[in-house]
Order: sequence, then C-alpha cells, then structure tokens
Amino acid sequence: MSKKTSSPNNTSGERGPLAAARNRFQKMVLDRRYGGSKADKRAPFKTPGTVIAIEKVERGIVVRCDHGAIRLTVIAPDCIMVRFQESGKFAIPFSYSVAKVSWPDVQFTVKESDNSVVLSAPEISCEIIRDDATLRFRNAHGEPIFREAAPLSWHEGEMRVTRELPNDEQCFGLATQPVSLDLRGRRYFLWNTDPVGFDRGRLPTYLNVGFYLGVRKDRAVGIFWDNSSRGWVDVGAEEEEQLTFSAASGELRYYVFSGLDLMPVLNRYTELTGRMPMPPMWALGFHISRWSYYPADRVREIATGLRRRNIPCDAIYLDIHYMDGYRCFTWDRELFPAPAVLFGELAEQGFKVVTIIDPGIKVDAAYKVYTSGLEQDVFVKLPDGKPFTGPVWAGNSAFPDFTSPKARAWWASQFDALIRPGVSGIWNDMNEPTVFKSGPNLTIPDYAQHEFEGEKLTHAEAHNVYGMLMARASREALEKMRPNKRPFNLTRSGSAGTQRYASFWTADNRATWDHLKLSISMIINSGLTGMAFTGADIGGFEGNTEPELYTRWIQLGALLPYFRVHTHRDTGPHEPWAFGQPYEDICRKYINLRYEVLPYIYSLFAQNAQNGWPIIRPMFMADPADNRLRSIEDAFMVGDTLLVAPILEKGKTQRKILLPRGTWYDFYTNKAIQGDQEITVDAPLDMLPLYARAGQVIPLWPVQQYIGQKKIEELHLKVFAGSGEVTLYEDAGEGTDYLNGVYRWLYFTCKRVPTGGIEINWRRAGKYNPPYDRVRCEVYGIDIEPRDVQLDNQSAPLWYYEKGVVEFTANKPFDTAVIIDADMDNPGSTLMRSPLKKG
Repeated sequence: MSKKTSSPNNTSGERGPLAAARNRFQKMVLDRRYGGSKADKRAPFKTPGTVIAIEKVERGIVVRCDHGAIRLTVIAPDCIMVRFQESGKFAIPFSYSVAKVSWPDVQFTVKESDNSVVLSAPEISCEIIRDDATLRFRNAHGEPIFREAAPLSWHEGEMRVTRELPNDEQCFGLATQPVSLDLRGRRYFLWNTDPVGFDRGRLPTYLNVGFYLGVRKDRAVGIFWDNSSRGWVDVGAEEEEQLTFSAASGELRYYVFSGLDLMPVLNRYTELTGRMPMPPMWALGFHISRWSYYPADRVREIATGLRRRNIPCDAIYLDIHYMDGYRCFTWDRELFPAPAVLFGELAEQGFKVVTIIDPGIKVDAAYKVYTSGLEQDVFVKLPDGKPFTGPVWAGNSAFPDFTSPKARAWWASQFDALIRPGVSGIWNDMNEPTVFKSGPNLTIPDYAQHEFEGEKLTHAEAHNVYGMLMARASREALEKMRPNKRPFNLTRSGSAGTQRYASFWTADNRATWDHLKLSISMIINSGLTGMAFTGADIGGFEGNTEPELYTRWIQLGALLPYFRVHTHRDTGPHEPWAFGQPYEDICRKYINLRYEVLPYIYSLFAQNAQNGWPIIRPMFMADPADNRLRSIEDAFMVGDTLLVAPILEKGKTQRKILLPRGTWYDFYTNKAIQGDQEITVDAPLDMLPLYARAGQVIPLWPVQQYIGQKKIEELHLKVFAGSGEVTLYEDAGEGTDYLNGVYRWLYFTCKRVPTGGIEINWRRAGKYNPPYDRVRCEVYGIDIEPRDVQLDNQSAPLWYYEKGVVEFTANKPFDTAVIIDADMDNPGSTLMRSPLKKG
C-alpha cells in the first residue's frame, strides 16, 4: 500500500486550469510528433468495378472484380458473411466480437447467368450483379432483405457499404443510443465516448455497437458491421432511403442475417457474438449506489437503513472514494480501515459489495501496481516505445493494453486486494477509455500502439474494443478468485460481444422526465443488440431528482433487467426513504414487487442465455402483425407475459394504453380485459399500470430482504385463464453446477377443455431439485364456482373459490390440473375464449 496522498476532496486528477494547460501542451507535442498527415478527402472513392471471375471456395465463393475481390461465406442457413480486400487476398479473419468461429457445414448452391451470380443457402441468398458487383440479399421466400444502393466503396483506408432502406422498415439496435426507439433519421458514430453527461440526441456515448436490426411486417434483417475502427452508421439521415455503414480503417467485413421476424435473427447474431452466461440471482435484485458512499460507517448506515425499513436490497456499491488517492486496487485506510470486517458485517445482513475499478494506473514509483505494470510491460505505448500517460482521477496515469493476453493476465492478478476482503462484484468504469484533456477527444490518441494479440495496431483500431477487453480481464479475475461463484461484472463501455463478459447500464443520465422516457428506448435497443442485462441509473445520475420522478423511476426500474439507484456526489440523498412519505412506502411496494416476480425475470435471463432473446421487448413483439403497436415506446413487454405501461410525465395520474389482441388481466385486480383496444387507466402515484397476458403462468416468491434470506418451501403460481404456453427456468441461483446440467425447465400449457373449464399441463425437464415441494396455484378468470379441481386425476386435497379466483394447493408438483365445469357461458367469461396471439 502506498502512502496516502489525497483525500476524497482532492481533485489532482480532475479538470483544473493548470492540468488543462499541461494537457494541451503535451497533446500538441505528441500530435506534432506522431499525428501524421490527414488523407486527401477530395480524392474519389473507388468501387470494385465489374465482375471478372467467380471462384468456388470453402463454404462460399470469391468474386474477382476489376479492383479487388469480394468473398461471400455461408456461415449458417440464414447468415452470410461479406468481406472485401483490394488486394484480393483473404487471411483468416480475427475479431474480438466473434465468439463462434467453427460452424456446421451448410449446403449451398451457386448459379451463374449472363447478368449475375447467385449464392443460395437454405434461408438466405445473395445475388451479385456482374456489371458493378452490387449485392442483393433475399430471404427463404425470395423477398428482398438487403439491396445495395451503390457498390461498396473505399478511399484511403475508409470503407463504406450503402443499402436501400425501405420506408416500411423499422430500425433498431446499435446499443444504448439516447434517442427514440426507432433509430431512423440520424447518423450514429461508432466511437465509444464519455460525453460527461448526455441529453436526448447527444451522440456518440459510452457504448456503440455496429449491429442493425431492420424489422418489417413479414421479415427481419440483421446487419453486423464487424470492424472495431472509428466509424458511423447513417440510418436515413443524409438520404432518407439509404442505410450506410462506414469505418475509417480495417477490413470491410459484415454479416447479413435473415429471419421471418426478429427472434431468429437475434438468436443467430448472439450465437455468432456470444450470449450472456447466467448471472448470480442476487445480481437481479435491488442495488444501491452513489458517488460515493464513504466512510465505512456511512456504508453501515445505508445498510442499516435498508434493513430497518424493510426495503429489500442485495448489493451496495463503492465508488472511487474507497481508494487511496484514486489508485486502483488500493484502500483508503482512513475511510475504510478494515474492509474485510466491514464486508463481513454486511454479509451477515445479506448484502454483497460491488466496487468500481478504472483502467488508469497512477504514475507513482511508490505504487506497486504501477511498478509491476512497468516491469511486465503491459501498458499502452507511444510509437517511441514509452508508455502513454494521461490524467484521470488519480492524476497522470498509464493504461493497460487489454489487447495483450499478458496485460489481461496481469490485470486479473491485481484483484486480490479487492476480492480477498470480500468484494462480490466488479464495476468497470471510465473504460471508453476516458482520459481527461482540454479538447473534445477525451481518450488515448489514435497513434498509440497496442499489441492486438501480436498484430500490433494503433489505438484507432483498439479503441472500441478497449472497454470489452477490460471487462473480459475483470471477469477472468472473478472466475479465477471465486471459482465456485458466478461473476457479477458491470461495464460502462463495450462493443459487440461484450455480453459474454459483463452487464451494462446507460451511464451518466440526468434526473429529468425525458431521461426516464429514454430509459425505455435505450434499454430495449440494447436488448435488441444482444445486450439484454442493462439498466439505467434510477432517479438520474446528474441533478437532484424530485420525489415524484424518483418514485415513478423506481416503479419502472423494478421491471427492468438491471435495477440500481445511483447518483452524482453533488446531489442530495437518493435512497428510497430520502423523500419521506408517501414516497418511501410506494418505493418499498415496487421493490417488493421486484422480489416477488424475480423467478419469472430469472427465467427470461435463462432464455436470453440460451437463445439471445431480449428480456424487455418492444410492444409490437406482443403481436407483430399489428402495425399500431410499432410506434409505441412509452410501454413495453417483460418477456411474453407482462405488459408495463409506466407514467412518464410529471403530474400525470392517468394514461392511455393500446392493449394487443387477446385477453389481458390487470395484475393487481385480476380483472380480465379484452385486448385490441385502447383503454384509459387511472394511475395515481402509487400505481404502475401492469397487465398479464391470458394463458400465462407467473411464478412468485415471498418477499425477501435479500436473495437467499428465506428457503423457498412453496412455489406460488399465478395462472391467468386462457390458452397459451410459457417456459420457465430454475436452478440454484448461484454457483456453476448449471453449466453441468443442474437446472430445470418448466413448461406450462393452459387451455380450455371440451367439457368446459381450464386445464393446466406442467412438464418438467432437468436435473435440478428445487427446495420446495408444495405448490400453491391461483387461477384467475373463473367466473362461476367450479364443481371440482383435479390434480393428476384426483380431487385436490385443498381448494376454494372466491370472486373469480380458484386457489388450490398441491403437496408436490402436479402434471395436470383441471378446473371442472367452470361455466364458460357466463357473459364475463367469454374473454377466456379469445384466441391467444403470441408475440
């Protein structure tokens, strides 16, 4: 441990006038020495020209043109990879974003004619026009999904591809962009950036991914631009009917995915780039943070306040003030004299601790982490071989080169100081990477050198993968040092594929109603980019929130994948009790709701881990054929079952909701409502409009103050009468046994039976044995008291009926439950006959 040199109020690493002047001078010197000259942008872009030859190669073809070659590779029945090289030579492609490089063989055909060449796989085909080498992709039905508006082009290293953008195509993806749900009409910059706070339309931000998802009524297309260099995606901004991808350098390489809807596209894209492993269940609970909770006694006060008020919470976060002078992997021994003692006390109360970590390593000869980094030669270098240094919180700092396996291993080896005392999760911050400077480019300069797995490229190519590779190294530390625990690893920055290593949040938002709205569109698009475990800083990070806004944000956050309160050091208290009553009680109510429905949300995480499906989904996924749902971005689905319609405007106590077709149930009153209509609902401050789809089953747990506080001895099932299917998931919620098959899938089918009544079939598959035997089932939407309830052809030992609800208890999981002779001719029950349209 180095000698303490700063206090929490020390700003030696921040943006002071003296530091700004020093940074300007250093930048000027380095830019003159290494910046080089800019390319002549007045020279025209080149294009491949005409097709002169076709060569059949493994898994595809090479199209030889007047100027260069295009290689088309059939990756899967519904996916083709496109590469271009002016040299005509194709090395084995490398990408940090791609997780799967070995694929089963796919049968394909090549047909040549005078005008074109067609490469066809079972569910996608690509036609190459001989005159100009433009590409046209079609789906399995022969419908166009991707048609180049002009031939691919390049100039001085920059590469571009332009595709026609149909008017009826909705545009999604590109990760957490602070804009409306539909991305059309803007240019998005693929360059991870710390904007030092952001508002709607402020681009770029912390995390940008070149995966575009285009959705039409009867088809979907995915385009993954696999290039880590600085770039942009123009979604109908310059030309309304064109979509353009551009990268400043590197290989032109992209993948085209075809599907009849977006689910198979996401499935294949996440198979390529990887899927999220199952997180520990405690990571799905309520988390609390600020910049910063210190000293140790303040952390104790927060923990005690939560437990005394019976507000469930699983994790408390420590921001940068736990460190000694902002030095990574150290403790401020005045503020946190005994971290292990503190963490032991918190663990007894059921709390996990998550600590922040930044990439900048303070230049300090007395700082062991820095000196060991020098000795092992792990830092990003300037062209002269010296480590690049720049100011961050700790002052002048060096930055690990996470493109080097040696540097990643070195980084992972530093975590003993955090994990041994009892830290359970890691929060990777400032990893765009951000470097404090006086100009707009708050990062490492383009000309800095990276190992890039031995290829040795510049920061211009490494920048966008820096955050992902830091998260990777931190996850590897957690896996090594806590081998029997699932890692919880959070990152502010990343690129395609980062979902393999970490979860995300939308970073430094603001305490405004517009940012409350942005939470929905940003998190949905994140999920539609394969990054499903995402949330927003509840209440807003920058600025003092108001009680009403905070309360509405808690209601919304309770049903988002990642649920954390976090705020700036200069704001007032943001704890759930900070605003007194009635706000505290309302916040507690919805945090309790989170813990009740946690087994359902956990099942959605399992579906994402298996299939890449998003956890929260745009409304149109509830009924893709209903065009009216496509413009909705003030409501969303949680999986297939729950419809959430939050209040997003100050003073509002009522709102309109367009219910998709089918039957829906008010989650609180259990009243059945016919869909395919717009309804107006009252939503006073203590009410979040929430609906469940008919024919669905939601598992509930008793409210716990933290995950694992109570042994789950009874599974509570809420069944919403109707016809439908639902898949749920169970495992231990912690540990790695699930990787060896110790888990269980639950398959429920609900339907009407010919004699009247409701039948519930329950099939189970898997090795996991849950702690419960008893099952309590509530079936809503039964208007007349039934004659009997049978479980596996025997009368249920205990059941009763009251006000449209049949409740029964089984001493063990059943295979079939039948509610016999429910009066289906009763006027109120006709809703149960409505056919279910699944999204």
